Amino acid sequence: MKSSIFNFLGEFSSTLEELALRIEALLWEQPQAAMTQARLFGETLVSMIFEQENMSEVYPLKQVEKINRLFKNDVIHDEIYKKLEYIRKNGNIASHQVTEIDQEVAKQAHRALFELSVWYAEVYVSYTFTAPTYQLPSRNNQDHNNLKQWMDDYIKQTQQRLAEIEGQLEQLKQEKQQHSVVKEKKGSKVPKDLNSVRSTERSVPLERFQSSFEKINFKMRNLTKKAAEFEHEEYKEFVYLLDRATPTVAIHPSLVEQTKMLVEVPNKQVKSTALRRFPKKEEEGKFKSNFGYTYTFQTKSELEVLLVRVVDAIKSRSIYIGENG
Repeated sequence: MKSSIFNFLGEFSSTLEELALRIEALLWEQPQAAMTQARLFGETLVSMIFEQENMSEVYPLKQVEKINRLFKNDVIHDEIYKKLEYIRKNGNIASHQVTEIDQEVAKQAHRALFELSVWYAEVYVSYTFTAPTYQLPSRNNQDHNNLKQWMDDYIKQTQQRLAEIEGQLEQLKQEKQQHSVVKEKKGSKVPKDLNSVRSTERSVPLERFQSSFEKINFKMRNLTKKAAEFEHEEYKEFVYLLDRATPTVAIHPSLVEQTKMLVEVPNKQVKSTALRRFPKKEEEGKFKSNFGYTYTFQTKSELEVLLVRVVDAIKSRSIYIGENG
């Protein structure tokens, strides 16, 4: 292993030692890359301090939040705080800017990392720790083999990460495709028991009951997620088949209110923008959503009986209007 003033780190953290050696290998020729490694060094060191102090994280903290927390809890003093912040800020700049970082910044970071390492060793490893004398790595003695090895490892790791990302993306695509197929099947399948279907999965039960509407001369004119609109071809009266857990038909309010035939059948007033052919209900001097009266049924025969009564009510109203017109 290359001789370095950071070799003492290997006694308690091989990760920190490896990062320090990378920084020294990059310092003179690639100061910007050296600073990105310095940022990793600072993050690793702060995480180690958190572990030593048993400072748990309720939720993941950013590096700046961790440093501030250490300072507020008197774990680090002013000088250590300044050094950690110097590494963090300049490391972030090196990671995000295009232009090369100043050589002096990297050299100052190298010294700051050394002093941080010595402080950690004295506080958490051994009070009798004797630090080596600080010195910059020699420009003439740069270990190019070490630098090449680091670059090769970095490229290999990057390729592995890219391969992992490609694999994750492919898996997501497959899951997305499967989800789309399942969704299409759910959308086209008519549930056998609407009461067992969750409200978020309901749809207008058109396939089950459209033939019954057509049998009584009601033709579909419009279809939305909330309702299917039917118009009687002769009398031009509209009714709606609604998206409900129990099959439900909505009738025009005037037809219900003006004829006894439908009032006698259990019904309930409902408001919905899907009832677009029905009048809007006035509330507090303002017209709100369209409204009508709803009738429930279970079978096709029950629906057909109800629709026949609707037609009879239409005829009855027409006769009444004709006689009193």
